[in-house]
Amino acid sequence: MNHYQELSYLLRISRLFDIYRRQQMKDADLYPALFTCLSYVCRHPGRSQKEMAQNICVDKTTAAHHVARLEEKGYIVRRPSPEDRRVSLLDPTEKAMALAPMLHQTYENYYNCLLSDLSQEERAALGSLAERLFHSAQRLTREDKGKGGEKP
Repeated sequence: MNHYQELSYLLRISRLFDIYRRQQMKDADLYPALFTCLSYVCRHPGRSQKEMAQNICVDKTTAAHHVARLEEKGYIVRRPSPEDRRVSLLDPTEKAMALAPMLHQTYENYYNCLLSDLSQEERAALGSLAERLFHSAQRLTREDKGKGGEKP
């Protein structure tokens, strides 16, 4: 297998997860990127919109659009930071918290299915490798930012 095929598999696993989430959460009327944002806000209430953008690897403009959409749909509320009123802090609503267990279960089911044929040693190795790949990708995007690229 060549490097293009390896990367292609990783990207397709992510796309298939998007499809799976949509299937499992069809009543929520959210698209995959919004699930990612909502999951982050439910797990980290009171964090800033900027922190969310950095943690889910999207630019500030994209994060602002996602937050606005989630706010319109009644899943999150924005409030100004007491330290800096220009900063928006994000909190999940009751509607979001009611959806959070199903969202968490969807992640768990996908993960368990994906790894069902792997031994404990393979699972541990995969976790370590995935983290290393993520940090390499972060370094690459930071280096590109210095060349006029945009940080995620």
